[in-house]
Amino acid sequence: MKEFATHAEQLEMLEQRGLNVLNKAAAERILSQENYYALIDSYKEPFLERDEKLNPYGLECFESGTEFGHIYALHRFDRKLRLLLLNELLKFEKNIKSKAAYRFSEKFKNSGSFLEPGNYSLNIHHHHERDRIISTLANLIKSHKKCDKVKYPAIREFYDKHKSVPLQVLVNFLSLGQITHFYAVIDEPLRDQIANDFAEEYSEEHQKIFLRASEVDAILKIVFPYRNKSAHEEVLYRFHLTHPVELEDLETRLAMAKGSLSGATVYSVQCLLKLVLGKRDYENFSVELIELIKELEKKIQKRAFVKIIQDIGFNGFN
Repeated sequence: MKEFATHAEQLEMLEQRGLNVLNKAAAERILSQENYYALIDSYKEPFLERDEKLNPYGLECFESGTEFGHIYALHRFDRKLRLLLLNELLKFEKNIKSKAAYRFSEKFKNSGSFLEPGNYSLNIHHHHERDRIISTLANLIKSHKKCDKVKYPAIREFYDKHKSVPLQVLVNFLSLGQITHFYAVIDEPLRDQIANDFAEEYSEEHQKIFLRASEVDAILKIVFPYRNKSAHEEVLYRFHLTHPVELEDLETRLAMAKGSLSGATVYSVQCLLKLVLGKRDYENFSVELIELIKELEKKIQKRAFVKIIQDIGFNGFN
């Protein structure tokens, strides 16, 4: 078990490993605000010396010329990256919720139709998740009928006024994970219709494509963990899915390099967002992302930058 170390002692240990601390007072303030382990342990990797000639014993030491400010610059970059990506993923989340609720309600018009098991997929393998979704929706209504203190006042207000709550209201209070499961367990014609809605929007603004429901499943499966990472202050830039999701057919139809969509890197998510965002939103997002990367490039050594870019998935970035 590691013994407690003051911020000054932590900086001294880092200096012994080859890190240059140019302004100790400023560095101590940063450690006080950000936490040593969240800052150093999470962002030191690209700056460590891996050359066996220079570090023959494999000790944890920093590449020559590495400064405390370089690690902090990567930390700040990753924070901005999380906020930038989260903003766009929330737009996609709103989009899929809106489309799913609209198409389901269009097909099953009766009040409370989303609580009827027969209105979902007949596939027996979907029944467990279907029942969980129905239970979640039913509990959202039930918990807001009589309680004085409610989690979502908008549901209570709607119920008080109309004595029922439609799916198009409830869906706003489902998580992305829950809406992912909802999309998975509705019937196949509805799934295809929602996939086609995304394809039509993309076709109007970019080029003619078609999307399969299974490909929307894959998109959701990829972006869901990135949305959670972005929302919970976890290291994002080097996050990869353990098992990348296959989208090779879609890459071929879009004339994209293999792995562009299915590589499960930040770059993959950027490419996927083009399929589910409006053209202007996507272009603004892409410009901001490139500017953010160029800003980082100015603040750290080239070798570390190349490693970071590879982790992000931007091979050949310039």
